[in-house]
Amino acid sequence: MPPNIRDITYYFGRLNLIAHYENKREFLLKALKSNIIWKHKDTNWGFFDIEEIDSEHGSFIHGYLVKYSPNYNEEVANPETHNLEEQQINNYVLAKSRFFLHINSGLITYHPVGVIISKETFRKNFCKLFEHSLEGMFVSAEIQSIDEEEKIFEAIKKFKKVLKLQIYLHPSNPNNRDIWKRTDDRLKKLGASKYKEYYEAQEDGNLNITDDEEINSKISMADDGYGQAAVTGEMDGEKKTVKTGDNPVTAKAPGDNLKPAEALEILMAKIKEIFGRFKHED
Repeated sequence: MPPNIRDITYYFGRLNLIAHYENKREFLLKALKSNIIWKHKDTNWGFFDIEEIDSEHGSFIHGYLVKYSPNYNEEVANPETHNLEEQQINNYVLAKSRFFLHINSGLITYHPVGVIISKETFRKNFCKLFEHSLEGMFVSAEIQSIDEEEKIFEAIKKFKKVLKLQIYLHPSNPNNRDIWKRTDDRLKKLGASKYKEYYEAQEDGNLNITDDEEINSKISMADDGYGQAAVTGEMDGEKKTVKTGDNPVTAKAPGDNLKPAEALEILMAKIKEIFGRFKHED
């Protein structure tokens, strides 16, 4: 790897879809290779340089979520007149965020670009563009953060009192974990696409969730990228909220100058670590 390539931070999440499709690979490629551009305010968004990469853990789709301006005025120097002038550039790329999407599991890793494409902007606009690219089809797309294991439970244990708990889940696709398999299987059996729970403690009371196996399993499911969980409690005399997404899984890898397959190979160590969570206990 060339020494002048600077490492950047990739974040990991889960692309959760509510849609009807016969072949997931073809469905994903239809959206990501669509020529449709999503126009938002005064800028355009699109998927570019989409390609498949095979690996020992299955196929990934590589590409860029690109934010660009259809008409951009750039200041240039005119050496003949020694004046500064404006030159219009069509379809000027404001920022591009590389991503790798594992077809089978929906795991997605991506790198934000400062404030132009933040983590939240990437997740939101990727999904908006994905839905927009499948015009005429019913599809709902969400990207949920995959978090470092146990971090949210460590935070919950610091609460003197737990006051509120909110849980929002999607069924998994395709694999689940032993720790939340029962919940996942039930959602699939019911044919549910989404599931929500809300608890609030009695006045001056405390929600006893620390040792509740069922609730902890659902928080773990959200932690693995299949939803969201938020816990509000009392800590150091103040109300605070901890939630999934506070401790996202990240990895360092070189920037966009590195070829996609080479960048994916570097990210594979963290990807394998995430896949390792789903090995069922004997």
